[in-house]
Amino acid sequence: MVGRDIDGAETYRISELAALAGVTKRTVDYYTNLGLLTPARSCSNYRYYDENALKRLIFIVDCKKQRLALSDIKDRLENQFPSSAKLDDEIGNLALEIDHMNQNISGILHRFERLKPEDRDKLKSKLPPEKLAVFQSFMLLLS
Repeated sequence: MVGRDIDGAETYRISELAALAGVTKRTVDYYTNLGLLTPARSCSNYRYYDENALKRLIFIVDCKKQRLALSDIKDRLENQFPSSAKLDDEIGNLALEIDHMNQNISGILHRFERLKPEDRDKLKSKLPPEKLAVFQSFMLLLS
């Protein structure tokens, strides 16, 4: 019987998870012990797996069908299903890069605005159409 967690998301006991992925409970245990799957524990110490664990398990099964080694599967899992800490780091890094890029673009636009109209036209004529379109988009967004 599929359960629900506190947020209402579906959870699965080990036997349910195994059946849905077409593997044995022993296989789920093995992957859990290797750290490829992470269950939550109920107050009665039952292991429950969420929808993400099911997706991970199906991914593992598909990789095993391709005869990939578990070490390779683990690497692929980390790329396919990044941990929340890694994802938070990546989001933070992207936000910093976007801020930096915004500062650079603002500086470029400021320098562009200081040019004489004929020099602006000269610069625009040197840009390929796709770069000119991007530049004009930035001008509209930041003006």
